[in-house]
Amino acid sequence: MKNSYVTVTDQFCGAGGSSLGATAAGCEVVLAMNHWELAIETHNTNFPQTTHVQADISQVDPRRYPSTDILITSPECTNHSLAKGQARKNIGQLELWGNGNRIDPAAERSRATMWDVPRFAEFHNYEIVIVENVVDARYWRLFDAWIHAMRLLDYDFGIVYFNSMFAHPTPQSRDRMYVVFWKRGNRRPDLAITPKAWCGQCERDVDAFQSWKKGTPWGRYRKQYVYRCPHCLAEVEPYYYAAANAIDWTDPGQRIGDRDKPLKPRTLERVRYGLEKFGAAPAFTSVNYFDPRPREITEPLPTQTTASKLALSVPQPFILGYYTRANPAVNRVDEALPTQSAQPRHYLVQPEPYIVELRRTGKARAITEALATVTAGGNHHGLVQPQPFITSYYGSAKGGTPIADPVGTVTTVDRHGLVVPDGELRVEDCYFRMLKPEEIGRAMAFPEEYVVKGNKRERVRQYGNAVTPPVMSILINRCVATLAG
Repeated sequence: MKNSYVTVTDQFCGAGGSSLGATAAGCEVVLAMNHWELAIETHNTNFPQTTHVQADISQVDPRRYPSTDILITSPECTNHSLAKGQARKNIGQLELWGNGNRIDPAAERSRATMWDVPRFAEFHNYEIVIVENVVDARYWRLFDAWIHAMRLLDYDFGIVYFNSMFAHPTPQSRDRMYVVFWKRGNRRPDLAITPKAWCGQCERDVDAFQSWKKGTPWGRYRKQYVYRCPHCLAEVEPYYYAAANAIDWTDPGQRIGDRDKPLKPRTLERVRYGLEKFGAAPAFTSVNYFDPRPREITEPLPTQTTASKLALSVPQPFILGYYTRANPAVNRVDEALPTQSAQPRHYLVQPEPYIVELRRTGKARAITEALATVTAGGNHHGLVQPQPFITSYYGSAKGGTPIADPVGTVTTVDRHGLVVPDGELRVEDCYFRMLKPEEIGRAMAFPEEYVVKGNKRERVRQYGNAVTPPVMSILINRCVATLAG
């Protein structure tokens, strides 16, 4: 190492998610770089001791900046991603006669930023380089050439495909690829992340391992790989934090029927779809912090412990999602949210809470009414708050996401909304609002005290561009362990 402590350069630092992960791992972020002035302002506010550089990184000379032990970097991923719902453009030959209108400058710049990694590594000779990007970056036609360039610089590498929902406390389903390089001759970091999961067959917690469906070791959770028990090989699902942990429950939003500006027909259709799918389903809910999965009343209850951890919730809330113009997406609140894109895509739908009197002559009361008499016989008042759901604007998927699931991937644009039904399960009686930047920050596992500058849209964009800190902390901790001694 170059110092007695581990130093870090955060290239394409954005709002600072990677820097948070690095500092949590005990490293010092010496240099942070980004082309967006507002992102630099946010990063500088939270990391005032770090040297900040606002510049187009592809245009700067690496020799101008200090060397560090580790480079963490998130090259622009927009045009590597298939999340836009369209095929990649400009991969063919230029027109011989014409004005070159097949060129998409934004796409070209996006892919060019990947080459800033070997460009900086060539001069600074980092011990460790961690590159975060979307999973689809693996399908970039020059990906193998990019890897080869790093190998020519004496780096070995490993690739981690991981969903942030399993890096606690991140209540968001966010699939990402992490390419980890280390100097040839150094020890290989332990890159096998084995999150805790409950195995029903073994009846115990296990360290789950990734099992690839088709043998090809890249892709997304559930689509290309699952987790299995290392003892009996049964498929298991690791523990995760629910989306409910990110929601501000003091703000139910506005009743849809009372809005001055009516929601668009497509939005109403999505709310209606979610109500039909989840609205009247009674469910038992576990309030175990790591296992908040609601269960249908036809399922066996989970193990009853010495503490009161179960509650009856009727009806079941859901998350609405917008992914394409064609179809809405609806997810139960015990599922992970779909990927969060650059614009508002998720809405939480939740019936209005009410009070139930647990007596033979008891009845339900609105929470705006006074409680019935509390007697000495015990607690006879139950709060029934059907679990809400998040609806997301993405474009293609149907439905919403239950709040017991991780929030879908947060992107650069506000895409998540909160929906709350009231009384009868009618669309016009649902309470509806977009998720706030603070909630999106929690979904990204940013600390409550972290300051993100800008207006609402700009703050959402910064969160969406960020790396979830717990994942980066896991990776850096494992890499730092190879540098000790």
